[in-house]
Amino acid sequence: MQPNYQLDIFADSLSVQRTNDLVAGLVNLDHTASRQSLRHLVAVDPNHAGLPQFQVLCDFVDHWLETRNDPNWPRTHSAVAAEEKLIRENIIPAAAVMGNAGVDLVRKCWCILARSSERVCVTPEHYDYFAAELYLRGQQFHDAVRTAKKIPGAEMRAAAQRWMGLGYYGCGEPDLARSAVLRYAWLAPRQFDAFVDEIEDKELDRDWSDFQADLGELDATWFPAWCAHEKKAGTSILDNLPTTDGGMAYRLVTGLAMRERGGLGRAVYEDRARLKRLNESFFAFYMRHRDNP
Repeated sequence: MQPNYQLDIFADSLSVQRTNDLVAGLVNLDHTASRQSLRHLVAVDPNHAGLPQFQVLCDFVDHWLETRNDPNWPRTHSAVAAEEKLIRENIIPAAAVMGNAGVDLVRKCWCILARSSERVCVTPEHYDYFAAELYLRGQQFHDAVRTAKKIPGAEMRAAAQRWMGLGYYGCGEPDLARSAVLRYAWLAPRQFDAFVDEIEDKELDRDWSDFQADLGELDATWFPAWCAHEKKAGTSILDNLPTTDGGMAYRLVTGLAMRERGGLGRAVYEDRARLKRLNESFFAFYMRHRDNP
């Protein structure tokens, strides 16, 4: 069953009816129906406020059909880049006239373009038109994760971890998402605050606020160690840990959590000493929560 994209289900004027028909044609990327509906709308309401935007969208659907019917399109990375820019700069503003249906139209286009990006092997260095980014915009989260995971060295690349973090959250995989989030904190500490806002996860937002309250003088590279200490790190990260102080603190905290269960001993005191040498503020926070200092 086709979705109903009526702008006003209670209005029965010819202008509203023709507008609803036009919106439905555009969402389906049906250039014949869109053009016909646009002509009908102009005939019954030549002063309709949305006509300039609808003209832009009909022209785009015509263009989109022409490019998609070319079996060799796209041939180059630049062709994908040009379409991404067209959608972002022209189609998104014009699609606002369609209301929620405009969002659906744009998402559909992002997914089509994502598949084209994969086909010509656009690399992640071309961030805005790499497939994972485009799949995220289209809310195809499984495909976003799939393409991000294939990036060579993904575990140590901030962009890949952003795509995976957002993708896993969208897939309903919070533990895997948390691992990607912690890696991103190590790899892009200056962008981490904005990343937390982008994810819009209440639990992560609360944890990030609590970390800042406890250790506000430390940057985001220490957030994974704080999460490990607070048992909020999800699945332990065992491989490809960064060599930053925050990364080494994470390794020490996760190791101490296991060793301290067996009581105090030489290994525990040695690791605590290493932790103190990394950062005295974090070590003081750590020791405040120990039953057996």
